[in-house]
Amino acid sequence: MPSQRSKRLRKKLYLDEFAVFGFVISLKLNTESDEELDVFIESLADFAESRHLLVGGGGMSNIELVIGSALRYGSATEQDRKSIKEWIEERNEVELLELGPLVDLHQLEFVD
Repeated sequence: MPSQRSKRLRKKLYLDEFAVFGFVISLKLNTESDEELDVFIESLADFAESRHLLVGGGGMSNIELVIGSALRYGSATEQDRKSIKEWIEERNEVELLELGPLVDLHQLEFVD
């Protein structure tokens, strides 16, 4: 049985009421050049920043990105997911979009 953690420790570890949520998106792009890819990524980052979100990740034509709040204990919301999805679907560069659910970002595991 796990021991009870203090509020201070839960906050430090981003657990329970201090969990931070975000989502993962996978994109397949049909960009012709690295410059077009850069423009798309910068535009997405600018849009995300306008919603107080951060974008991390990478790739070339197949891109995997993690989106979360720019605020210290903030979380992305369902409205953020919807807005990002609508913005991406309006872009001509995107062939395929997979949008993941809101998840605790500190629980994500990445594979090299």
